[in-house]
Order: sequence, then structure tokens, then C-alpha cells
Amino acid sequence: MKKLAIVIAVVALIAGLLLYVGSQLNSIVAGLIEDHGSAATQTPVRVAGVAIELSEASGTISGLTVGNPEGFSGNAIEMGNFSLSLDPSSLTEDVIVIENILVSGARLNIVQQANGNNLQELLRNLDVGTGDSGNDDGAGKKLIINQFTLEDASASLTAPDLGDVREVNLPTITVRDIGRSSNGATGAEVAKQVLQPVFNQALESAAVQAIKDKASEKLDEVKDAVLEGIFGSGEEPE
Repeated sequence: MKKLAIVIAVVALIAGLLLYVGSQLNSIVAGLIEDHGSAATQTPVRVAGVAIELSEASGTISGLTVGNPEGFSGNAIEMGNFSLSLDPSSLTEDVIVIENILVSGARLNIVQQANGNNLQELLRNLDVGTGDSGNDDGAGKKLIINQFTLEDASASLTAPDLGDVREVNLPTITVRDIGRSSNGATGAEVAKQVLQPVFNQALESAAVQAIKDKASEKLDEVKDAVLEGIFGSGEEPE
């Protein structure tokens, strides 16, 4: 009877620990994202909400923001909402496999200055995080992400010579096999492999839109000049 009581007590303790961990899992994951994200980007990373369903090996994350690096104000990235699905058999392994991450409604805020922009600075910070002097030393769990998709995203571009802020919609961006070639990637490595193509597309789209806007402005100026030369004013005859 004494041995049985000990066994029951141990089982009850384990059950209690599992219940506690399960109830605290969302806040634990949110804390890990904020701590490791901030260390990797060297900027404030915040999460509004996390909902992990272990029984379904899936989850949702809302309101994830990445602050701008030093010298820039506001947020660089506002991720909106994203969902993910996991390979449940990998949860107890050293390398966790995420089958799919879908991000909807993200917004990137590009701030161009004379010596570069905030997105380039963030990537440089991630380079430090993945290098020998970084905070992400490769210890602990690593990740493989089979597919990352960014949809319905937008970007704004602020630059000294543009005047108004330029807004542009981004095409759907898909990145596959993140961390697979190295049999798992650290948090900083994952962030860099995901954000590099996203940033490149955002910068390219914003630059193209800015060029179009400038070209349109120049055409309007030429049109006004021609009209003024013909009619003596900047207005067409009725």
C-alpha cells in the first residue's frame, strides 16, 4: 500500500505539472518569441497573443511587431496574424519541423535615409546574431520550416526626396525548406532566411512604385508646360 501511494503521488505530481505547463504554454511561447526575437534583431519584439493547440499540432500568433533599429522610430514590421502547423512527431526531437506558416495582412514600414534604410539595418543585426559574436549560439532546439507564405501584405516607403509616404501592395511571397540544408536552423538563422526575400521584395516593389510615381509627376509637369505654351495658361480649353 505504501508503494502504491508513492506511485499515485508521483502520477498526480506529473499530471499537475503537465496541466500547469499546458495552461502556461501560450505565455511561455510568447515570452520565447519576444526574448529570442529581440536578441536576434537587437530591436524590441512584441507579441499580442499566442494560441497553441498541442492536440492538433497547430497554433496562431497575433500582433507580432518588430521595432526599428537604433536611429529609426516606430515599428519596422507589423506581422498581423499568422497560423502554423507542426509535425507532432518532431516535438520531442532536437529539430522541430514546422510544416507550414501562413502570414496574412503584414505591413512593412521602410524608412530610407542617406546612409541606408531600416530593413537593411535589421538584416545586419541578424548577421551579427548568426555569427560567432551573436547571442544565438546554436544551443537548444532548432527548426526546419517546410513552407513560409506571406500574403495580403503591404509596405510603406518614407524617403527624404519623395515627399509623401508611398504605399504599395506586395505579391504573395513563398519561401521553402528553411533550415533544411543545415538539418535545422537557430532562431536568428530562421529569421534571416525568412526576412531576406521578404525585405528584398518589399524594397523592390516600393522602389518600382516610387519610380512610377515620379515618372507620373514628370509627365504631368511636361503636360502642363506644353498646355501653357499652346494656350498661354496651364488649362485646356473647354
